[in-house]
Amino acid sequence: MIKRSAISAAILSIFGTSIALATTIKGQVTSESGKPVSGAEVRIEGSKQVTFTDAKGNYVFDDVGVPHVHLHVYSADFVHGDNDLGDVDSNQTVNFVLAPVSVENIVVTASVLGSSVLESVTPVSVIDENQLRKIQAETLGETLKNTPGVHSTYFGPVSSSPVIRGNDGPRVKIVQNSLNVSDVSRIGPDHNVAANSTSATQVEVLRGPATLQYGSGAIGGVVNVVDNRIPKQVPAAMEGDIEASYASVNNGKFGRFNVNGGQNNLAFHVDGFKRKTDTADIPGFASIEPDDDEQPGTLENSQMDTTNITAGLSLVDDQGYFGFAIEKLDNLYGVPGHSHHHDEHGEEHEGEHDDDHAEHDDHAEGEDGTRLDVDMTRYQAAGEWYSPIAGISTLKLAAAYTDYEHVELEGDEVGTRFSNQGSDIRITAQHKDINAWHGVFGLQYTSSDYIAEGEEAYTPPTESQSAALFLVEQKKFGSVLLELGGRLERTTYDADAIDFELDAIELEHDGHHDEHDEHDEHDEHALNFDFDEYAFTSSSLSAGLNWQYMPGYSVAFTLSRSERAPSQQELFSAGQHLATQTFEVGLVFDMDDEGEVSESLRSVEKEVSNNLDLTFRKFSGDSGYTVSLFYNQVDDYIYQSATNLAALSEHGHGEEEHEEEHDEAMLDDDHENEHDEEGTPVYYFNQDDATIYGIEAEAFVDLNLNWRVTMFGDYIRAKIDSDNLPRIPPLRLGSSISYEGVALSSELSVVWYDEQTDTTEFESATEGYTLVNASIDYRLSDKQDWSVYLRANNLLDEEARVHTSFLKEQAPLPGRNVTVGTRLRF
Repeated sequence: MIKRSAISAAILSIFGTSIALATTIKGQVTSESGKPVSGAEVRIEGSKQVTFTDAKGNYVFDDVGVPHVHLHVYSADFVHGDNDLGDVDSNQTVNFVLAPVSVENIVVTASVLGSSVLESVTPVSVIDENQLRKIQAETLGETLKNTPGVHSTYFGPVSSSPVIRGNDGPRVKIVQNSLNVSDVSRIGPDHNVAANSTSATQVEVLRGPATLQYGSGAIGGVVNVVDNRIPKQVPAAMEGDIEASYASVNNGKFGRFNVNGGQNNLAFHVDGFKRKTDTADIPGFASIEPDDDEQPGTLENSQMDTTNITAGLSLVDDQGYFGFAIEKLDNLYGVPGHSHHHDEHGEEHEGEHDDDHAEHDDHAEGEDGTRLDVDMTRYQAAGEWYSPIAGISTLKLAAAYTDYEHVELEGDEVGTRFSNQGSDIRITAQHKDINAWHGVFGLQYTSSDYIAEGEEAYTPPTESQSAALFLVEQKKFGSVLLELGGRLERTTYDADAIDFELDAIELEHDGHHDEHDEHDEHDEHALNFDFDEYAFTSSSLSAGLNWQYMPGYSVAFTLSRSERAPSQQELFSAGQHLATQTFEVGLVFDMDDEGEVSESLRSVEKEVSNNLDLTFRKFSGDSGYTVSLFYNQVDDYIYQSATNLAALSEHGHGEEEHEEEHDEAMLDDDHENEHDEEGTPVYYFNQDDATIYGIEAEAFVDLNLNWRVTMFGDYIRAKIDSDNLPRIPPLRLGSSISYEGVALSSELSVVWYDEQTDTTEFESATEGYTLVNASIDYRLSDKQDWSVYLRANNLLDEEARVHTSFLKEQAPLPGRNVTVGTRLRF
């Protein structure tokens, strides 16, 4: 019996396992043309044994110590190969013949089975490290927005989240290394995603329902930011990179570093970045209908100052690894359209200055509007144990605890404080093949303790918990890969009692209230709601296949049924959301057409979505394409609807002393007075059956070894009965031509957005626009991987307003921007 490591010794004493005699396995990896494939990774499933093929395509494993041998061969330029040898007790020679591909075939870590892009039965996009460095933006949403099927919520250049197939917020799960980021970005679009891609090795976008592995919050899709904060291997030498850049559009300064190293059984990782920008330049006015005193050319309150550092340490041996990482994020940014104009009308912000955020006081001078000061500490652990017991090839543990807080600052005073303490624990076990079925079963537990205090605390403090079991299985039948899966999940919410008062008036068709409406006739009083525990049991089932019907061509089809529990925002919203300039009323409240809220609560149903996905792929030769069609029929779809009501703030009808202090300012700003009198539009969360369908496509043609032309496009329709869902992205088409040489690479791209006129009631249409971007990278030295680059965005300086943004009428995209930078890898 071979000697076991310290990591596994304790557990082996409990379970025990049988060990095969040490054997040797060797072979050769070649292409279909008979040429050797060098540099291919050959791995034995359920062990740490990994090797790479030499120049002749040969590989060898000595002293194989696992009883059941399943070989996997990975190369980004070929279709992956595998061979399950079963129980092995003698030396083996195993050769592989791989089919070449014209697209990079990357392993998707968000898939529990470790499928590659071309093996996936569902649509998936993977942006690798090199591409990420080229498209890097200040926010995750803006970084990914040119991925087919992905748009951005764009709340100015300081905050945006990905929109997948028209879904955002609680329908799109943002995870880091497959664990929930546990920020409050799902609560409001002005809350930036805490996960960043500056040091990511790749970002994976799963389009469509991914509830099997990630729960009901992933019914619209998943974005997984993958980095190396917890190393899985000890590098042979110190490695990493450093980068610095400057952007003209906002005087943006950015620098980052990334270091990996180790010795013996210890591996470490450290990365960090610093970004500081001023307000962004824009073409024309920020507002569609600017005030007389609004100045053109600048998007006010769009500055940011971000610092992030992450460090991790791992213990690695032949039986697995275990590691731990800590991340610290400090982010101060302004929020366009979320300014304190209301201060001029007597809104007085309660709350004392927070000592925890005192270090940012100096930035407050000369800055108008609301600023968000984010402070987050994230602890993450991960480990793998190979062949722990008979029948299990790999046991994985991943856990994260996030302590997140941000305060909304009005000058030096705290207007609203949001905090969330979230935990996410995943345990998965990959079993050895059973009658050629290859699968994973797992357990996931998440918890959240969310608190909002202050002026914009429109949701009550809520404790939520979720526990789930899931199973995913695969089996190959010749050229067909079949995948089946299921998940059972229990979600509970325990919300604090609240006093809810809605003082509403009815608007006329032009959006203004009736001047003859006698507001004083309404007898308004606060209602007290004491919530019982809300509990939802959600189940999801999926069946899919990937058929390579001829060499280099495949078709994938998935049929799934997904259930989603409502989010806390959808359930309990009860107040003014200043960021979106709306007054939100949650699902649990029973409100009539005149804005009267009943003292009793109404019942709430979970969403049930039946989904079809059909994907065609070509991945050989000098061209390739991926075309995905999807259709979702959703019962009890949760959405926000306009009500033709406006909520009058209590501050607009009192605080006489404060109003006298600002009497002169009020007289000089008739427009703002009128807005205050009109109140805040009331939006009500409702449920109805919805139909969502569309197409996403991406294709390329290699003109020769250096030049490539790429095209992409997407189109989405989303309807409830005879009406449209709000903020659905318009038709989009894009194309680029790129050159890839030994030292020089460049790209020119054009993306056209159609006008969006398929709007819902009280939603305005959005004009189309065209964005032209270009980039050049040059490698300075053959001996060192040192390069310089030049990026140009929105070359035509076009005014572009994003239909998926709540701020489309107040915040256009930045104007022409030129970024220069340098990067050194070692």
